[in-house]
Amino acid sequence: MTTVQLPLTPAEKLFRECLLDCRTQMESVPGMKDLVLRWTGGWVRDKLLGVQSHDIDVALSTMTGWEFGQALQTFIKEHGAKYEEQARKQGFNSQLKDIHKIEANPDKSKHLETITTRMFGIDVDFVNLRKEVYNRQNRHPQVEFGTAEEDALRRDATVNALFYNLDTQEVEDFTHRGLEDMKDKIIRTPLAPYQTFKDDPLRVLRLIRFACRLQYEIEPSAKEAMKDTTIHEALRLKISRERVGVEIGKIMAGPDPYTGLKYVNEFDLYFTVFADPATPPIDDSVDAGHAIIAYDGLQRILDEKSSICLSLRPREDQTLSWFLAAYTPWCKSSANAYQASREGIKATNSMSKVLRDAIDMRPAILDGVQSANDEKAIRGDVGMTLRRCKEAWRSHVLFSLLCDLVEQDFATVTDRYQNFLAYIHYQKLEDAYAVTPILKGNEIREALGNPKVGPWLGKAVDELARWQFDHPQGAKEEAIDMMMGKRSELGLS
Repeated sequence: MTTVQLPLTPAEKLFRECLLDCRTQMESVPGMKDLVLRWTGGWVRDKLLGVQSHDIDVALSTMTGWEFGQALQTFIKEHGAKYEEQARKQGFNSQLKDIHKIEANPDKSKHLETITTRMFGIDVDFVNLRKEVYNRQNRHPQVEFGTAEEDALRRDATVNALFYNLDTQEVEDFTHRGLEDMKDKIIRTPLAPYQTFKDDPLRVLRLIRFACRLQYEIEPSAKEAMKDTTIHEALRLKISRERVGVEIGKIMAGPDPYTGLKYVNEFDLYFTVFADPATPPIDDSVDAGHAIIAYDGLQRILDEKSSICLSLRPREDQTLSWFLAAYTPWCKSSANAYQASREGIKATNSMSKVLRDAIDMRPAILDGVQSANDEKAIRGDVGMTLRRCKEAWRSHVLFSLLCDLVEQDFATVTDRYQNFLAYIHYQKLEDAYAVTPILKGNEIREALGNPKVGPWLGKAVDELARWQFDHPQGAKEEAIDMMMGKRSELGLS
């Protein structure tokens, strides 16, 4: 077996020393004396890539995470002060937290109880090496103690199945492909892809995420298995939507959301991922192909259209920008879009609200784009549109632009929106949503004869805002005169 050694940070060295000392001092605990401690998965992969990770999974050969965690907690109570002092002297986080148990949830393909803690600034999970024996009826595995090789073969990708042995201080590659796949930049499942995904369908999204994060190519047989409709159905029904949303969120926030989201469509996973699993679309009103057009358009904007990027700032909230692109197929119904995003990927309420409002505001935005290009734009109309959009106006305009790409070519659409954005900039309307009313509420009432507060007041505030947009240099006295002339329009005469 090929062996590789890894350089450890001072915190990692002290953590390793603490774990090995615990094993020595607590050897009377059942399973402790013969225990082999390994760091696993992502930490090993990232170390080999020269990327520092602050999360370490600890695999235990002869004990459960809970058993070792309790022994470690006892050890820390007796000897922790020594390690805390060493950490302080070396200048890194000396805090040692108590252990915490996260229960397994087999119904949602979370088959392992996990024990977590934080030591020396490192987030730590403890879990025993395991193998999974599957029940043919419900596909829920019975988790049993396993060998390091069995544990490695049950993981999602060979590059995530590498171990670091704390005794030998060497990397162990029990799949015999992990180190080679890292060298060749390949994402491959340790076992047959179909079985790997059937065991845990979320691995389909995880492999997409890792391929994008690492800039690796997904191995061809894995790609084919990722297209299997039985895998899609298992992903739709078996995996919690929160876990689906976490993976999609990481893809959108990662270094290459474009490739990741294109993969989702390439593997026919669009509705499996983004639709409400209880009520997926049943007609052609939602076309997954529109998402591809939006992805292509957003990537071209990021690559080629610096002026639009300067105005709409899609990089400042990258996740939201790609989220909006993903939901362009729902542009005909704000209610359906909101429902799909909330139930499909468990998007936050604020993100789903931006999407819903973007669809509701699109007719007004399209009017603004048209008037700007016809050179007939009125400052008050555009200002009121942006005011209704509030702080999210840039996201609303971006969404409208991406939707337009379905029916018009990229150059035409981006030119039209550039003209609209140029008008907004020239008229200094970027902060239209935050314009302070020149008159306070009591001053508006006084100008109108002090009527009782009612629905008219909101209309009056809108009239005042529109007037201010059309008269940016207007004085308060002029605003009062304007309001006095609006009594009948407000239903107060």
